[in-house]
Amino acid sequence: MMPDLSQLEPAIPEHLRVERTQPLRAPARYKPEPLAFSAGFDPSIRNLSIIYFGVQCPAGIDPSAAIATIEAAFNAADGPRHRDRARYEDEKGYWNNLIVAYWDDSATCGRWGNALSAGWWHQGLDLNGEIGAFCEAYTPGAADFETTFSHAEPEGLAKLSPKMFRSYPNAYFGSARDRLPAAQTDALEPVGAPRLDPPLATGQDPRGRMVNIIPHDNLCLLRSGQDWSRAEGDELAFYLDKIKPSLDAGMIEIRDQGAQLGCYFNRYMTVVEDGVWAEKSYSVSAWHSLAAPEKWVKTPTHLAIFGPWIRHLQQAADTGETVNIRLYHEMMVLKAADQSFSYFNCHDKTGMLNAIAGVST
Repeated sequence: MMPDLSQLEPAIPEHLRVERTQPLRAPARYKPEPLAFSAGFDPSIRNLSIIYFGVQCPAGIDPSAAIATIEAAFNAADGPRHRDRARYEDEKGYWNNLIVAYWDDSATCGRWGNALSAGWWHQGLDLNGEIGAFCEAYTPGAADFETTFSHAEPEGLAKLSPKMFRSYPNAYFGSARDRLPAAQTDALEPVGAPRLDPPLATGQDPRGRMVNIIPHDNLCLLRSGQDWSRAEGDELAFYLDKIKPSLDAGMIEIRDQGAQLGCYFNRYMTVVEDGVWAEKSYSVSAWHSLAAPEKWVKTPTHLAIFGPWIRHLQQAADTGETVNIRLYHEMMVLKAADQSFSYFNCHDKTGMLNAIAGVST
């Protein structure tokens, strides 16, 4: 079956297109294919707000009260338009519960936050206790992010958009940069490195303290998700036998070897829906630059994930088969002023605290 290209649209919407001064990464003979969707946002959108709230504790400690404190605040005026939850055990054996909140307007998010008391997200916790909390906030402008989906059903950031559309470019290394509006005219080189506020002595434990991270320009944040809940038979076996083991290995690599790869942290989590584990997962990773993940995706570790998946999509497009495995990502490259990181009684591998040990650039 010949693919239908008639409905394809450029991933960069018309109102954000400018004369390109940065080179495209597309291969010379690249031809658009209907392998991906993007989220379409209204031109009136100027910026978004995304906040990752986390509650961290050792196994056997009940974090439910701390989670409830965060979730209750979402019911206040100007609360998030979308939120989701996930959970994972980190490299130090702590359980982390993540609640991610999304707004399609940073001013609305600002009103919501300003109406709450200072430090509300760790209210009731003790710096000498077993439970930690963190708040990582991002405010990308409309030109600072892009999304790509294997399907037309939104997740995460795309839940704020009114439509999903078949988009290009896709399916080549560097296509994410080519979909990013800001990259039309900006090489997006990082400036500086993250630092602690207040500073800690070498080897000093951030547990028992409130610590902030001062970020740098052009940090890259990537959320990459998987949904195998609708897959059956051969397709489910393909995901569980061919994709997931390679994905698991890749997620461990960028978590544990991030200092050599330009990755500050990586969380690989299972989505929680209605209080139970879903057949969905996603990772959220922060990188020194967009160039760092662009380099990693060409390594054998990532090729073992990417190659079989692209072949699966292309075969389905050629035969007209339905693809029930759903993959997606949302990527943003952020100015320093559009990021904030706060950690209350968290261990030194938590989020951007892990970056202070040093990441190769």
